Amino acid sequence: MSAEEACRLAAELNEEFGPVVVEVAQRTIDSLEKDGLVERAAIWRALLAILGDIAARRIDPYAKIAIH
Repeated sequence: MSAEEACRLAAELNEEFGPVVVEVAQRTIDSLEKDGLVERAAIWRALLAILGDIAARRIDPYAKIAIH
């Protein structure tokens, strides 16, 4: 998954579910880590970080992504 795809996914989740998606993401991370699925949890952790950036309006999820 590219950075742009992850950002779009986070934006769509945020639009569909609102603030509750942050709680769902955190529970998913906890559950995956408990089950030893660390790589899958890392993907959700990245989505959680993007969700936080979207909520704080630090990024525009539909703008071109620049990774430094």
